[in-house]
Amino acid sequence: MNLTLVPVSNHLECIKSRLLNLNVDSSELKDILYNFLSQESKMIRSLLACLFFKGNISEEQYKILIATELIHNASLIHDDTIDGSLLRRGNNSINSKYDNKLAVIAGDYLISLATKELLELNNNDIIKIFFETISKMCIGESQQYFSKDKIPTLEEYLIKTQYKTAELFKACMFSTALYSDIKNTNEVGEFALNFGIAFQIKNDLDDYKKGLENSQDIKGGVYTAPVILLNSIEYNDVAIEKTLDLIHNYCEKAKNIIQNYKDDIYKGYLIGLIDKLWK
Repeated sequence: MNLTLVPVSNHLECIKSRLLNLNVDSSELKDILYNFLSQESKMIRSLLACLFFKGNISEEQYKILIATELIHNASLIHDDTIDGSLLRRGNNSINSKYDNKLAVIAGDYLISLATKELLELNNNDIIKIFFETISKMCIGESQQYFSKDKIPTLEEYLIKTQYKTAELFKACMFSTALYSDIKNTNEVGEFALNFGIAFQIKNDLDDYKKGLENSQDIKGGVYTAPVILLNSIEYNDVAIEKTLDLIHNYCEKAKNIIQNYKDDIYKGYLIGLIDKLWK
């Protein structure tokens, strides 16, 4: 999907611009973060929200989306540090270009910038939502750490997937819905949760499809849906088919939530994003 053709591309460009112009007190750290945030990104969380709310984005919602992108990017920096990854988005990761200490500092600083954006909303409910989400993201990461080199149960994997990835989708969409005319905000949260789980399983499947020698997950002792569903570290087309069925299950749950929404260009793009995860 070409993001330049998406009907909310102007909002994505605005969010990107504001991310790159946030105040950073250290010029050296500002350059590092600017370079990191300048790299090509799908901004999938912001894209999903802007489409869901049909491009009607208020200043409060902008702050939520900016905070979400900052938290997500902080988690990427921290993940690279934990995993010892050398590359991120085709460029040297911060931990490989500098060191782990600076990478942790950079990630933490992005969290502080996200907190500032959220505090400016003067809404304790949203502060609580995002703090609980960050806590779950840490729990999910710790669960992955402690299950290293072990094939977890599917339930354990799905809980980890929800905590590590889908909860931030949910926090973003649910919080943004609070500043809209949508009455059933819980439904919005469920939509985001199902999309987020499907999104992460798809990423895990893409890594598995690289083959056992090239899969970063398998080489790192992190076993995801294809391995779990096959109960084997072997590469097998059956594992791929079973994983696609699992992704499709969560995609259908997400689509069912919006099936009665008005048919328009925004819904069309949402359906396209969902279907792209499993087709």
